Amino acid sequence: MSTTSAEAAIRTALHEALTSSLVTSNAADDHALAVYSCSLAAHVVLRHDPHAVALVIGEGDSPNWRSARSVVGADGTLRPLTEDENDDLDEDDVVPNLVDGNAAAWRPLCIRSEHRDGEYHLDLAQARDAGIALLTT
Repeated sequence: MSTTSAEAAIRTALHEALTSSLVTSNAADDHALAVYSCSLAAHVVLRHDPHAVALVIGEGDSPNWRSARSVVGADGTLRPLTEDENDDLDEDDVVPNLVDGNAAAWRPLCIRSEHRDGEYHLDLAQARDAGIALLTT
């Protein structure tokens, strides 16, 4: 599956999972929503920066409000999101889907989790691959 077709398939699956989750509110839909959200975020960042390793996600005033904050490069340095990355992540509206209720699905995809500080480093390769794997199940 090419990056373009994989990203499109993940985007479609995410919208289906979101719709289903809103209707049924069951654990399987919440799990799929979280995994597809992480996977699409990873696809977006990796499309812009193929050498990025993590997306830093931070909590806002509410523990269930999260946003993309920055990107960790291959050398471990943090950089701010580019305007294009930020616009694409906002357009797909994926990070707000990562809530406490589905944390069991998305937190294992993080290489660093500072729950106390409200900061999570989403492993881009692992998140991308988790979404693709879920498509094939």
